[in-house]
Formats: sequence, structure tokens, C-alpha cells
Amino acid sequence: MGARPLRPRGLASILALALGAAAPGCKGGNPVPPKDEPAGTDEGAGEGEGTAEGVAVVDEDGRIEPDPEQIAAGVPYLRFRIDVSDSPSRGPADAPVTIVMFSDFECPYCDEALATVASVEAEYAGQIRFVYKAMPLNTHPNALTAALIGHSARAQGKFWEWHDRVFSGRGIDELTLDRYIAELELDRERVTRELDELAYAPAVRADLRAAKRLRLRSTPVFFINGRMLAGARSKGVFSHMVEQELDLAAGLAEKGVAAGELYDYATQWGYTAIEYTDARPELDEDSVYPVPIGSSRVRGPADAPITIVAFSDFQCPFCARGHATMEALRARYGDEVRFVFKHFPLPGHPLGALASRASFAATSDEQFWAFHDAVFATGARYEAQDLLRIGRELGMDQVALEEAMLGEQNDATIEADLELGEALGLTGTPAYFINGRPIVGAVPLLDFRMLIAEELARVEEAKAQGVAAGDIYGHLTGAED
Repeated sequence: MGARPLRPRGLASILALALGAAAPGCKGGNPVPPKDEPAGTDEGAGEGEGTAEGVAVVDEDGRIEPDPEQIAAGVPYLRFRIDVSDSPSRGPADAPVTIVMFSDFECPYCDEALATVASVEAEYAGQIRFVYKAMPLNTHPNALTAALIGHSARAQGKFWEWHDRVFSGRGIDELTLDRYIAELELDRERVTRELDELAYAPAVRADLRAAKRLRLRSTPVFFINGRMLAGARSKGVFSHMVEQELDLAAGLAEKGVAAGELYDYATQWGYTAIEYTDARPELDEDSVYPVPIGSSRVRGPADAPITIVAFSDFQCPFCARGHATMEALRARYGDEVRFVFKHFPLPGHPLGALASRASFAATSDEQFWAFHDAVFATGARYEAQDLLRIGRELGMDQVALEEAMLGEQNDATIEADLELGEALGLTGTPAYFINGRPIVGAVPLLDFRMLIAEELARVEEAKAQGVAAGDIYGHLTGAED
């Protein structure tokens, strides 16, 4: 791990390096977890019990054991309970074996594994139900779009045609997806509208939440009647597990379990989440964190329904990418979004700290944001002279700017932002809180839009309860505005 974001050296020590070379990367060190922070997601297996319903709490020294009631009922092996009620599937609904696949349309290993699954489906025709779950990874820029279009295709009765065509193409980009829409004769106007409205974002996010609760880190991951099988495995491995599950189904049928109830029966004791007792806490996107606005610089109306608080480092290239995403959001949502800036310069970025100091020479929010935008437009390799030039071009008082850069009078404010970020569990930049819900890293625009759509729904619920527009942020987050 790298150093913590600021202390023990302090801002002055970081700034002493401001004319030296910056270390690459934007990753800090271990977080100080906030109160009631959910367990982290380090991988590993451990022995433990589910303290909450469906939750396996484990440590690093053992294994997760099946529920004793499950074993007593004659259902062997560790199992997980995956809700398949509203997911795309093919094969008989009452098939004795259900294979659930968490999949990414850009993952070559998913493509490889699907060929194996197709062979297994053919061998055990009529005995397998295959279920799709969306798990687009942030490293694959078009996977999320492909997943959303998949649900749109499903609404038009062509999910599996879409699914199989995308995987048959050996790679996708926007033009390829557009071509597939034409090939499959999907209603392009409807697909475009549903993409723009994020009509199927809740379905995709439900799958992603399930994957996160189960600590899934990569694709593909299969659950065969609830039994986890990770990676692109051989046909022999799949066939062996299918045979075991067919034997189980036969035994349960003799006990009177109906064919249509086999999956629910076999997985009813399965875990729906995993927590590691020794794992480092991490931010939970489904939790709301009370991030105060305080005296931070703000862009947008005070009564905007959406507030995005950004913890950012002027020298971080990923923050520059995140800034471009924020600009795209500003263009799309206009006065519906209020942006708030929090300083989070990392130890390896002394010029980031220097730019934070320099920004205090701005005499208004408008001048601050103009400075903010200009620094990011300059690129991460800027120098102190660039900050002076930007200030001069924006009409900043040059004496005040130099004093801000050289003096320590604003360091306490920067330190307070850093302490707040650390208390929230931040380890690097950029990090954003959308009405208190976190997104960490320079993630695709669609991720932000999907979360904003959920938050707009929460805002409407609050307004229906009589909450005034200016009180929305405090009401939803519990933070002081």
C-alpha cells in the first residue's frame, strides 16, 4: 500500500516537493472506516456462520460451511441463493438443473465459457435452465451499454438473439452494437429511447448488487443449483456437477418435491451475501453517507435535487477524467445538479496541493470553478508558473495568488477536507458522493446516470412527503447543508 493521503507529513511537507517530480498513480493508503461501515470485499474463505439471514460471516483461516438445516434436509454442498424470478432464461422453467451465469458482454472468458455451456445444454437437452445475470465490469467500456440494450431486446422478444450475436462478434464497440441492432431488426427508436431513459438500469443494478453482496470480482461466475463455479471451466467440470444435481433432483422428487420447486427447494438455505471479518472496510454504494457541504465551493443551485460532492486532486489524471464526466453530467442535467468540491491532494502530488492552495485566491464561486476547469484543462504535468498564468488570465489578484500559494493560511481548510475524506474511508481520488451515495474512481458516465436516476426517484418520494426543495440534501443524507 502507498502512503496515507496526507498525514503524518502534513500539507507543508508535501508542498515542499512542489517543484519536484510527482510519483505516478492516484492510490493512497488504508482508510479510517466511518461508523457502521459495511465489511470490505477482500477475497478469501473462512469458517463462520451467517449472523444475519442469508449472510455468511467468515474469516481467512477456514471455509464457509453449508447451513446445517440444509444438510439435514439431504441437500449437500455449499450453496448460494440467487433470485432468478425476473432474469432472462432459456430452457424449461421446471428443469432439474438451473445454471446462473454472471456475465460481461466484453469478457473473452465469458465467450469461451458460453461455448462450453452450449455444449452442456445440448448434451442435457430439456434438463437445464440457463439464466443470465448482468455483471459489466468498469474495465470494459461498452459492456454496460450492451447489457442495457440486452434488456431492451428482451422487451422485444429477442434477448437471446442479442446475447448470442454480441458474443459471436469477438469484441464490441459502439458501431458494432449499432450494427447488431440493425441485424436483429430491433426497434432502433425504442432502444435509443430506453437507453436515454435508462429504462432497464434497475434490472442491471439489481444484478450488480447481487454480485457485490457475493463478493464476485470477475467474470464469468456460475451458480449450478446455487453451487458456485468461477471462471471458464472445462466441460468435464460442468458435466460432473450437472450429474450430481440430477441425482439430487431425482432424490428430492422421490421425497415429493415438485419439478417446478426444485431450484427454490435446493437453494432455500443458500447464502445471499458474504462478509469477511478481517477485511478492510470499503464504501458501499447502497449506503448513504452524511457528507457536509460546509464552506466548500459550490456550482449549481442550492435547491438542486442532486448534490455531487467530489473529493479531488488537481494533479490526478483520473480526476481530470472524472472532471470530464462531471461536465457531461452538467450539460445533461443542468440546474438539477449541484457540484461541491472537496480538496484531497495525495502525497505523491505536491502540485495538487499547491493548486488547492492557489484556488483560495478565487474571490467567488464562479472564479474558483473557472480556475478549477482551467487547471484540469492544462493537464497533470502543470507547473507552479502555470497556476500563476491561469490566475492572471482569470483576473485574480496576483499578490493574493502568490500569498495563497506560499502561505499556510488556508491549510487548515484543506486538512479538514482530507480528514473528512479519510473518515469516510477514502484512499485515493477521485471519489464522489451523489446525495451521499459513493462512486469511487473515474467510472463511465452511465454509472453516474444510473445512480442519479435512482436518486431522482428518492427525491420525488421526499417531495411527496412534503420536504422542501432546499431541504432535500439534508433530508436524504442527514448532513448539514
